[in-house]
Amino acid sequence: MRLEGVVLLAAPTSRSQAYLQALVAGDLYPEHVIAMGEAVSPDHIDVDNGRSWKGISLPNSGESLMTTCMRAEIPVVRCAGKDVNAEDVVFAVREVRPKIVIYSGYGGQIIGDKMLGSGPQFLHVHSGWLPEYRGSTTIYYALLHGEDPGVTALILDRNIDTGPILARRHYPKPHPGMDIDRVYDAAIRADLLVRVLSDYARTGCLSSLNHQTSDKGVNYYVIHPVLKHMAILSLDDGAR
Repeated sequence: MRLEGVVLLAAPTSRSQAYLQALVAGDLYPEHVIAMGEAVSPDHIDVDNGRSWKGISLPNSGESLMTTCMRAEIPVVRCAGKDVNAEDVVFAVREVRPKIVIYSGYGGQIIGDKMLGSGPQFLHVHSGWLPEYRGSTTIYYALLHGEDPGVTALILDRNIDTGPILARRHYPKPHPGMDIDRVYDAAIRADLLVRVLSDYARTGCLSSLNHQTSDKGVNYYVIHPVLKHMAILSLDDGAR
């Protein structure tokens, strides 16, 4: 099914690969993919490639974004720049005139006012249970707290992870040895994205669960390597 008015703004990353593969597998085809940066051939194949885990599809890192687009016959708009706020990227979004942009750009970038004001809603899938887990690398903080990681789909606004919440879901902890950053994180985000867009395909709208207030929740920052290692070790403890 072609998702009318829905565009994927993507980068050559494992997250973008997971999003597009999951959408195509769910028969949910964006009208366009706007691809930032240079197309690259996958240089890494994960042990978990292309399989499912606890009912969650795992991405095939051996299939590039462009290969998935060709396989699914999804039109691609190429942008040389890697900055989501670059003029050519803003122009590309305005040219295709979407209603909804699924944002899956390079990590660490924040969408600026010019892009946010370009017309569509920007749908972001955050790997943290909002509002409690705002910011970066929140999966690891949840693991340190002994919790199952959460994922939240929201509409972006001018602040970090404060926009209207569309859906939230907790996911089982990754198994010991699983690539959390490239496989687990991408897979659980993609799973919730498919759920949200399946509802959109059925109803024709994005239904908001609630609006956040900035005085609630915690902002987390890129986790220290020692704490990250402790979070990973906690998975081995739980498996015993």
